[in-house]
Amino acid sequence: MNSFQGIVGQDRVVSTLQKALHSDHISHAYLFIGPPGVGKYCTARALAQAIIINDDPMGEAYWREQVHPDFMLVEKADNKTLIGIEQITRELEPWLALKPYRANHRVVIIKDAHLLSLPAANALLKTLEDPPLYTVIILVADENNLLETVVSRCQLLRFSSLNDTDIQNYFLAQGMETEQAVILARLGQGSISTALLFAAEEWEELWALAASLIEALATGKEYEVFSAAEKMEKNPLVMVSLLETILRDIFIYQQTGDTEAIVMERNQLLCAKFKKLNSRKVMSAMDRINSLKKLYKGSVNSLLLNINISYELLDALQ
Repeated sequence: MNSFQGIVGQDRVVSTLQKALHSDHISHAYLFIGPPGVGKYCTARALAQAIIINDDPMGEAYWREQVHPDFMLVEKADNKTLIGIEQITRELEPWLALKPYRANHRVVIIKDAHLLSLPAANALLKTLEDPPLYTVIILVADENNLLETVVSRCQLLRFSSLNDTDIQNYFLAQGMETEQAVILARLGQGSISTALLFAAEEWEELWALAASLIEALATGKEYEVFSAAEKMEKNPLVMVSLLETILRDIFIYQQTGDTEAIVMERNQLLCAKFKKLNSRKVMSAMDRINSLKKLYKGSVNSLLLNINISYELLDALQ
């Protein structure tokens, strides 16, 4: 069984991991790093499955039911903003101290490792410095904000953004019509998870709402910020992605006049409604919005984030 079969667009990474498995040169620790939604976690699961099932072929049912005794997933608790030290010292360390129950390895995935608190990262470092021989720890991170000492003790594998063809083929394999797959691939902008957000929604209706919010914010009236923030609550992540895309497309088309350079052709129709945007303001807003968008994964109030993002858009559109 090829556990990597469903991984899209990360052939270099998959090839490296398959060679390690075939030669039995598996690292004690890996760091998978790259943009959100490009297959890092799926690849981590695939590697963990390959290691465990190679050791324990009869354990496939346990893996399928997500109860294999030699696998652990560490992730941020729903009511927390970071992965805390207690998750490392009270859960991970005692579990790793036990020898494998069925397989020859104990495999841990730390999902969203960029959310490790400083005390948690320091506690993890002790395990990485002197891991049990049977241990494989896979850290999955969207950002390289980890301690250098943690990074240096892992085999680093970088994941790249996906191209439109990879995302199109993913949706076509699911039986989606070509036109819809093309649109979702463009909206995904290199991320399958972003494209899936749009696939699950009536995105045309949301696009119309996002376009109306952009026009309202372009008036410069401060009360439109709060109106936009409330309307974004319908689906904040999808709405922010659409608002970003519209702003980017207006700016790019104003600068180049090239319809091939914009994500959605329909955004070209909006360009005539806006005065020429200021490059510095747009780039600053895009950077800030990208940073703020990441906070939706935490426990930060989404309406507060919507307000801050709306202010950034208001400023960029003046």
